[in-house]
Amino acid sequence: MSTADEQRFRRVFDAHHEAVYAYCRRRADEETARECASETFLIAWRRIDDVPDGDRTLRWLYGVARKVMANQFRSSRRRRRLTDRLRGLGAAPEADPETIVVRRAEDQEVLDALARLRPQDQELLRLAVWEDLSHGAIGQILDCSAHAVDQRLRRAEQRLASELRRAGHRPEQRTSPSPGEAT
Repeated sequence: MSTADEQRFRRVFDAHHEAVYAYCRRRADEETARECASETFLIAWRRIDDVPDGDRTLRWLYGVARKVMANQFRSSRRRRRLTDRLRGLGAAPEADPETIVVRRAEDQEVLDALARLRPQDQELLRLAVWEDLSHGAIGQILDCSAHAVDQRLRRAEQRLASELRRAGHRPEQRTSPSPGEAT
C-alpha cells in the first residue's frame, strides 16, 4: 500500500469511524459493535481503491458494516443452535465395545462411499449434512438457486446410496428388533 493510500485511509477512518461505530452500536451490543466497526475498516483498508470519494464514502461504509453485521449475526445464531443441540444431547449412555466397533465400521463405510463420489457431490453433501446449511445458503456458496441445490443434493444422495449398496451396505439394517417384534 502506498503512502497516499495510507493517508487516504487515515482520512476516511478519522472522518467516519464514529458514524460507523454508532451505526453498529444501534444494532448490537458494545463489544459486537466494536468488532463490526473494526472489521468494516479492515475491509476498507484492504479495498481502499474501491472506497468511493465524497458523500458516497459513508454510504459505502454503511453497506460494508451491514454485511459484516449480518455475517456476525449468522455466526452467532449458528453457535447458539449448535450449543442448544449439544445441550440437548446430554451425556450419552456408554455403549458396549461391540456396538462401538460396529458403529465405527458403518461410519467408515459411509466415509469410503463418500470419498468415491465426485468432488462436487462430496462438497454438496458435506455442506448440507456436516455444516447443516440450508439449501438457500448452499446456493449462495455454490452460486446457484436453492431449487438447483435441491436437485443436485437429491442426485448426490442417490449416488451415495448406490455406492453404499455397491459396497454391500444394507439399508434399514437394525441391530435390535422394534417393539412388538419377535426376538
